[in-house]
Amino acid sequence: MARPFPRPAQHPLEQSGFLLPLATTGALVLLLSSLSLQTAVLQSRRVLQLQAQRQHQEDQLTSAAHRLGAELTGPYRCLLALPSDQWPQAATAGCPAGVDPAGLLALLQQEHGVALSRWQPSPTGGELQLQLGANGPSASWGLSLAPTPSLRELG
Repeated sequence: MARPFPRPAQHPLEQSGFLLPLATTGALVLLLSSLSLQTAVLQSRRVLQLQAQRQHQEDQLTSAAHRLGAELTGPYRCLLALPSDQWPQAATAGCPAGVDPAGLLALLQQEHGVALSRWQPSPTGGELQLQLGANGPSASWGLSLAPTPSLRELG
């Protein structure tokens, strides 16, 4: 004799279908939390990229300042007494014929991508201001001549 399959118990109407909204809510919570985690990772990566770029720019400026400082205390020593806006007239200021300030500035631009904004002489050395590119960051250094030539960053 065949026994009929037992019939499931009837559940009240208010209890039916509660698992689908619960599963959907759980999936949405997981999705939102993973998106916020991904956003945080992308943001931290961007911050690290910007820090590395800024460090590279500072290194370029520092390298150019040391190069210019070495040139100003070496073959271009005659330019130390002149502000940078008077460098084009360096030939009349007692500089040797081979000293070309335009060549020095072109060398800085070519090697480091840096332009001289200002050189202001002082009795103990002078202040040097360089700028990276046309609208890039700039920084200033103090060049001290005594007892030995040295550079210190001013800001």
